[in-house]
Amino acid sequence: MNRERFRFFTSVFRESDLHIGVPHRDFRSGMAQHALQEQKRLYRLLYTYADQHPLFLTSLEPLPFPDGSGVTSRGSDLIAGDNVPCEDKDIPQPEITEMLRCGIRTGTGPMSSVAGMFAEAVAKRLLDAFTPGELVVENGGDLFILNRNELVTMIHAGGSPLSGKLGIILPGGTWGVCTSSGTLGHSFSRGKADAVTVVSRNTSMADAWATALGNRIKGEEDIDPLLDEVTGIPEVLACVVVFGEKIGIRGTFEVKLLS
Repeated sequence: MNRERFRFFTSVFRESDLHIGVPHRDFRSGMAQHALQEQKRLYRLLYTYADQHPLFLTSLEPLPFPDGSGVTSRGSDLIAGDNVPCEDKDIPQPEITEMLRCGIRTGTGPMSSVAGMFAEAVAKRLLDAFTPGELVVENGGDLFILNRNELVTMIHAGGSPLSGKLGIILPGGTWGVCTSSGTLGHSFSRGKADAVTVVSRNTSMADAWATALGNRIKGEEDIDPLLDEVTGIPEVLACVVVFGEKIGIRGTFEVKLLS
């Protein structure tokens, strides 16, 4: 964490443990309270919806919208549901719609995007209320980033000797940077990669694609074929796979070794 560039504070509620950074000059005392209020709102939203749709919290497969629309089968293809509606009048909250859409798009359960969704929703609340010039919201290793100048984000990769030694250089913009690991953390992965990191414009989608792609890596031999397929996924701007001492990279952003 770059403490010269950002002032960091935390906001913790239940399983959501956020680390939030803003430029020192933009910090305001009410930011932590706004973040906490948003976390509480999101938990109420999730569990209210899950009361009526119990599989929402546990399914590892895509779930349809309440009217049954949105799920298509593409066999073993990575990309699912090209014609998924982005909104549905029967879903009262857009965050639920987004999670269902991400699951359908990536072939995963809706909770594959929950960490990214929380990070982005809290970020939007802070941006609306305080308009900081830059903002980083980290939720369990998944990041929403708004940066005006170049920023390097480090990749944590479990027991790999490359963990903490690789960084993605992000130009100014708004990014979701999310990582799935089969060897690190509490999130479920069917794969065995030390890290699969995805950069996208949308943090929820980055989270879901990191899960989907991470599920595909069982051994080193899976890296290159997977990355070849990644080039056909428009939401994935960059993907880095770390498996032991081997690394695979696709995308337009530079990845560098960190000293």
